[in-house]
Amino acid sequence: MKSMMKILSRYVLSAAGIALILLIVNFGALVAWVVQSGSITQKDYSISQLSDGLTFENGAYILSGGVRDSIVKQYQWAMLLNDDGNVVWSLNLPGDVPLKYTVSDAASFTRWYLNDYPVHVWRRADGLFVLGSEKDGMWKHDIEVPQKVMDNTLIWLPAILILNAIIAILLALLLGLRLFCSLKPLAKGIEDMAEKRPVKLSTNGLLGDLADGINRTSAQLAKQEAALAKRDNARTTWIAGVSHDIRTPLSLVMGYASQLEDDSELPQSRREQAGIIRQQSEQIKMLVSDLNLASKLEYSMQPVRKTAVLPAVLLRSVAADFLNNGLDNIYSIDVIVSDNAQSTVVTGDEELLRRAVSNLISNSIRHNPNGCAIKVTLEKGLGNCSLCVSDNGVGFTHEKLDNLNAPKGSAELENHGLGLTIVRQIVKAHGGTTEFRNLPGGGCTVILCLPISNEVLN
Repeated sequence: MKSMMKILSRYVLSAAGIALILLIVNFGALVAWVVQSGSITQKDYSISQLSDGLTFENGAYILSGGVRDSIVKQYQWAMLLNDDGNVVWSLNLPGDVPLKYTVSDAASFTRWYLNDYPVHVWRRADGLFVLGSEKDGMWKHDIEVPQKVMDNTLIWLPAILILNAIIAILLALLLGLRLFCSLKPLAKGIEDMAEKRPVKLSTNGLLGDLADGINRTSAQLAKQEAALAKRDNARTTWIAGVSHDIRTPLSLVMGYASQLEDDSELPQSRREQAGIIRQQSEQIKMLVSDLNLASKLEYSMQPVRKTAVLPAVLLRSVAADFLNNGLDNIYSIDVIVSDNAQSTVVTGDEELLRRAVSNLISNSIRHNPNGCAIKVTLEKGLGNCSLCVSDNGVGFTHEKLDNLNAPKGSAELENHGLGLTIVRQIVKAHGGTTEFRNLPGGGCTVILCLPISNEVLN
C-alpha cells in the first residue's frame, strides 16, 4: 500500500509540475507574441510625424521625400480632406476610394475601415489626414475595458494563474485516483503471489491484460509449488523410509560383529576384522542418521526444542566426550572461553547445538589423518556470541570453500559435505550465521554466530 501511495503522489506531483511548466510556457508564448506584434506594428514615424511632413507652400501641398518613402513602405496610400470633405491632396489613392465625403462618412471610417481599407487618421488645422493600408492587411476591433477592471488586472491575473494551477492539480489528482484504483488490485495480487497465495484478478478495464498475466503467472507458480512440495515430500518420505529400513539389518550386523570381536576363541586377525565391520557399520549408521536429519532440517520437519543453553558448558562437555572416548594422541582439543562469555546464554536446542559442534570437531579429525591441533573458542559480541572451531590441518579446497559459504544445493554428499551442511542448517534454525575460512598459516576455521539471550542462569 505504501508503494501505491508513493506512485500516486509522484503521479500527482508530476502532473502538477507539467501543468506549471505549461503555464510558464504559455505565459512566455504570450509575452513573445506581444513583443512580436509590437515589433510588426512599430513604425518609423508616427501618424502625427507623417502628417507634419505634408506642408502647404506656394498654393500646393508638398510631401517631404523621407515621409513619402515611409508612407509607401508602411502603408499603401494617403490623402488629406479639407473641412468641406473634399480630397485636396492624395498619394497612390486607389480608384475605389471616393474624393468627396460627408460628415457622417468621415465619422464612420475614422476608427475603422474605408471601403475595406484599414485607415488611420490625424486631425490637422487644415483638415483630416488619412493613411490607408492594403485590404486585409490589419485587423481592427473596438475593445472597451472599464478603468476599474484595468486597475484590478494585477489582482485578477495572478488569481487566474492560481486557479489554473488548482484545476490542473485537481484534474491530476482525479486521474491519479483512477490510476490508483486500477493499480491497487494488481499490487495486492503481486503481494499475494509473493506470499504464495492464489490470485484471481478481474480482467476488465484498461489494465485487464496485465491482470490476466498476473492470474496466469499465479496459476503457474501454484502448479510449480505443488509439484515441488510433492517432490520434496516424496524425497523426505523416501529418506525416512530408507533410514528406518536400514536400522534393523544394520543393528544385526553391528551386534554379530561385536560378538565376534569379543569372542576369545577366534584368532586375533578375525577379531580385528569383526571390529572393522562394527566400526564401519557405526559409520554407516551415523551417515544415515545425518542424511535423515539434514532432510528434516532442510524442510523444517525437525522440531527445535529451545531452552536456555550455556555455550561455555556445552563446548567443554563436547570436548570432554571426544577426549574420554579414546581420542588418538595425534589430536589435541583446547577450549578457550573469554571472560565475558563464561555466563553467556543462548536460546536453542541443546542437542542440535551439541551435534553442530561435534560435527565440526569430527570433520577436523576425519580429514586430517596425520593429526592436528583443534581449538574451540567462545567470545561474546554485541547481541551475539561467536563460537569458532579451528585446526591447523589441510583446510578446505577453494571450490569447497566457495560452496560452503554460498551453497548451490541443499545437501551435499561429498567430502566435507553432509556434516557441515547439518551444521549450517542447525545454526540457521537458531537464527544465526555460519562462516567458513582457511587460515593463512594452514588449516581452517568455522565461525558460528548465534544471538544471545537476556536470560541469566544460576
